[in-house]
Amino acid sequence: MNRLLVVVDYQKDFVDGALGYAGAERLEQPLLEAVQRALAAGWKVLFTRDTHADDYLNTREGRFLPVPHCIAGSEGWHLYGSLAQFETMDNENVAFVDKPTFGSMDLPGAVEALCGGEPEEIALCGVVTNICVVSNAVVLHSAFLSSTITVLKDLCGTSDAALGQKTFDLLAGMGYNVI
Repeated sequence: MNRLLVVVDYQKDFVDGALGYAGAERLEQPLLEAVQRALAAGWKVLFTRDTHADDYLNTREGRFLPVPHCIAGSEGWHLYGSLAQFETMDNENVAFVDKPTFGSMDLPGAVEALCGGEPEEIALCGVVTNICVVSNAVVLHSAFLSSTITVLKDLCGTSDAALGQKTFDLLAGMGYNVI
């Protein structure tokens, strides 16, 4: 079976950096274990990294969210904690998408390249639930009409729990499995 785990933006700047929030660090070990289980079970794993240039504040997103973060190559751009090991690991079952904004139009092509076509199942997790997780979930839903898409809510995080729950409700209402 062709299955994929997508870990959205679990980067230093979203945990203890420019846009970090209390509690984000608690996702590190569960996310690491999820990645390890997925790889051991033959799944592919794709990490997204929010990736901006020095001119971030001049972009539409930068005007909306005027906090420089995840500048390409900076300390805050790298995956957080123990997940950073995957950035240097040579593993044909692991890939990355560096995305310039919330959702990535490059994501479907990267998924197809990693999985050899449309995966049967896609599981999503990461941060921030109500911004980047939901944006990339919608991109994947639009690109892969036959894939089962699951959002792993215990492996997602946001600084606003109420808004996170509204996001999960929205996704469930759109036909995603939210578990």
